[in-house]
This record gives sequence, C-alpha cells and structure tokens, in this order.
Amino acid sequence: MHDILTTLAAEYDPIAIIVYGSFADGTHNLFSDFDALLITRDGTRRHDDRFIDCIQLDVFIHPLSDFAGDYDPADYAQVYGGQILLDRDGVAASLLERVRSFVEGRAGKTAEELAFDVSWCEKMLRRAERTDAEGCFRRHWLLVDSLEIYTEIRGWPYLGPKKALSQLEKKDRAAFALYERALTEGDYSALVAWVSHIRERFDKGRRKKKQAPPAPQGRL
Repeated sequence: MHDILTTLAAEYDPIAIIVYGSFADGTHNLFSDFDALLITRDGTRRHDDRFIDCIQLDVFIHPLSDFAGDYDPADYAQVYGGQILLDRDGVAASLLERVRSFVEGRAGKTAEELAFDVSWCEKMLRRAERTDAEGCFRRHWLLVDSLEIYTEIRGWPYLGPKKALSQLEKKDRAAFALYERALTEGDYSALVAWVSHIRERFDKGRRKKKQAPPAPQGRL
C-alpha cells in the first residue's frame, strides 16, 4: 500500500486521502481493489483505475470545491468506516462525520415498503422456477436484490454487497448459510429456502412490533 500512496501523492498532490473498503478494514486479498477518495485543492473529478504492484486502483479524485456548501453525503456513502491517511484542512474528518450521521441516522423503509419487497421476492421466486432465459434472469435478479432487502429487514444500512455479506456472516450465520447455498449451488430448492427465510424474518419482526408495549406517556 505504501507504493500506491506514494504514487498517488506524487501525481495528484492531495490535501486529503480516505482509504475505505478491504484495505481500510484489513480484509483485502489478492483479488481486492484499492479503494480511496482523494481530495485536491483544485482540478476536476477523475477516476484512477490503473494497476500498481499488481493491485487495481478504484480511486476517486475530487476537487475541494465539491465539498463546499451543502453537498449531499449520500453521494459519498462508500467511505463510511474509512480511514483518514491525510487531512491537511480537516475536510476529510468533516466528510466522514457527515457520512456517518447520514448512514446511521437515515430512516429505514416502512413496514408497507418492506412488505412489498418481500412479496416481490416471492413473485420472482415463482417466475424463477422456469428454466428458460427469462426464468434464469429472474433467478439472478432475485439473488442480487434480495440481499439488500434482507439487510433492510434486519435494520442494517446497505453499503454494497461486500459489506452486506460480511455483516450477514458475522451477525446472522443461519441467513448467510442459506444465501450462500442459494448463490453457489444453483438449486431451486435452495432459492426457495432463502426466500422462505426472508418471509419468516419479516413476519417475525412485524409480530414483535405489534406486541411491543406502548411508549410511556408523560404527565399532562
């Protein structure tokens, strides 16, 4: 990583560097990209995806002007949990704090929206039973979208498939095993088991909310 940072610093002269993803949390391997956000004093937005030391970059370069005024932290949600390696003007710390507040404070989907998503999963499951091109397409569509739907049901922020899979494996091993089987085995029964688990988890959460005692009322 040292050679990558030296090269980036020499070429772009950044005032801030935020590294995120697997190189920030120590989970990188031979297939990992180097994810980073660089902020420069001026210039234009750029993307650097070359290879350095056999590691592909996924580095976004932004001018300082992008972070002036009321910018939308949702546009930079990928840096959530990242590490600041350089911060000359405090802009990186400010960005990470705004992203953290956005990710951890945003409202999740309503029960009605989640109910629609679960029903959509079940509809896609029925259509995925077909073995023609459309059925296979819907199988893959269901596998991709259901991961985000499940994280929403669990009340976790969805920050992309890699982080979602890691979170699922750490916090819900049973669900991870079902999803992994549906992904890797290609068997329709595995997909049925995964979607059934989604339905069960959603219904369980809805029952808990209905059974929760009412919030205490203050004195008038």
